[in-house]
Amino acid sequence: MPTRRSFLKCIAGLGAGLLPWLGWSKISELVNLQVVQASILTKDSSLKPENSILVKDDSYLNQTAMDDIFALTKSDIQGRRAGTVGAEKAAAYLMEQLEGLGLEPLGDLMEDNTRNYTNAFTVYPVVEEFFHGRLTFRPGNPQDLRTPCVNVIGGVMGTNRNESVILSAHFDHLGIFQGSLYPGANDNASGVGCILDVMRRLLKEGVKPKRNVILAFWSAEEMGFVGSFSFLQKPTFPLQGIQAVFNVDTIGNGPLRDFSIWASSDNKAVQAVQTAASAEKISIPLTSHDGYNSDQLYFNMDHIPAVTMMAKDWLYKNHTPADVPDFVNPEKIALANKILYNAVQAIAF
Repeated sequence: MPTRRSFLKCIAGLGAGLLPWLGWSKISELVNLQVVQASILTKDSSLKPENSILVKDDSYLNQTAMDDIFALTKSDIQGRRAGTVGAEKAAAYLMEQLEGLGLEPLGDLMEDNTRNYTNAFTVYPVVEEFFHGRLTFRPGNPQDLRTPCVNVIGGVMGTNRNESVILSAHFDHLGIFQGSLYPGANDNASGVGCILDVMRRLLKEGVKPKRNVILAFWSAEEMGFVGSFSFLQKPTFPLQGIQAVFNVDTIGNGPLRDFSIWASSDNKAVQAVQTAASAEKISIPLTSHDGYNSDQLYFNMDHIPAVTMMAKDWLYKNHTPADVPDFVNPEKIALANKILYNAVQAIAF
């Protein structure tokens, strides 16, 4: 009998072939239907202790952030440009991880009144251009056909299901341009792997949080934070219950203990990260954006405490074909993991 992992990989491959014909919404329904069915077959919630959490497949706990980075930067993922088959494969990989870890789907509502892992939206076309040696996107013609995309969202439910802490990272990158693959290992497979590792650590400990701990993987960040903005326009769980958003972006390069954070103010999420860092004898300053930004932006504009944590030297080799897995420092991701874990513990447990 094939394993659930191999089965989901088959579904991901099928989705890649069907995407041009069916679009994201139908592919998401097919994949998430199989996820729900697999969950029913392997999980008996009646056996779960009241104040603990159980993982359905321990093999997913043994993966590491570097495993995620290598998986998301493979050549067949094609640089994860939002709206492409490569991004669809990346989303399928993330759904597999969330399902394997036993996280509750927190995406869009389906016809049977259950939720799936995907949160669908569309993006306008973009035009590629180089700015200071970095490939970037600028808006294209808004009259052109929009492209379907998805965020991927799941979490561990707390004893108070009305309040949540979000760990987020964008999983999209730049794709292939002029024959060159832009792998996006640091930007932002490193952030994806980092927050998955935080969740794996929490699950290994098996203690149910007081507040929901939610993993949110945004798409189309490179096109202007479209995925996170779209979620805020049509949230899949109550925004008023969000206590903090810890967003992680380009975390894995530069000197080991050099980090920066972005936020619009000295909010609760900023303070939690800085307190957790100080316990490691690290000072993480709230720094100027200098014209750049990340997915904390629209949460801050909605007065939700949110912060983006990154490497201080994040711009080095950013948006170039040289952003490969060997460029990422596993020790730095592990240190970021420790800081974020303690920040989540302070607010969610």
